Amino acid sequence: MNGSVVVKALGPARRHKRKAAAVVTVEDPGRRNGLRFHSSPHPDHIVLRFEDVDVVDESVAMPRPGHVDAVLRFARENPEGTLLVHCKAGIARSTALALAVIADRLGPGREREAVAELLSVRPQAAPNLLMLGFADDLLERSGRLVEAWDAVENSDPEYAEHRRQKLDILHKRPDLFARAGEAPLPALRFRRQTTRPEMIRID
Repeated sequence: MNGSVVVKALGPARRHKRKAAAVVTVEDPGRRNGLRFHSSPHPDHIVLRFEDVDVVDESVAMPRPGHVDAVLRFARENPEGTLLVHCKAGIARSTALALAVIADRLGPGREREAVAELLSVRPQAAPNLLMLGFADDLLERSGRLVEAWDAVENSDPEYAEHRRQKLDILHKRPDLFARAGEAPLPALRFRRQTTRPEMIRID
């Protein structure tokens, strides 16, 4: 890989945002809780807004294949330097996107290496499983990327328990999602020389 991928939670991402060559922000829909750059020039920046759900649920603003595709294209346009990927906690949504980018840069057949690289930069990673499936499909890995992550979870009971608890919460607490029925939200793209966003439609 020419450039490195770094994953952080929101707080550290805000403190280190100008050290990156490009930045991917994932924030909750309806609540602007990601980072922004207020002066130019700044790193190339894309902002995505969706909930962290691991299963298909059309009642919330869920992740879509278009979100993962937009980040893959963004990363391909920014192959040099550090790519900073963050969400609120830096655990699920951001690590799924980071894994997609790492796997894309390493190429087919190196899925387990991609997972190892992700864990080396973010040991607490627990990638969003829905997004991981989208990445596998978009990269045409025939399930190998999903299998590489499954091997990690199956080898560590703590990962499996964390995933079970998370899914239980999602099913028992639908009130955690504030904007039910929201249509897919467009991504925002901020070019280096401006803070005015370009809209990227996500289907």
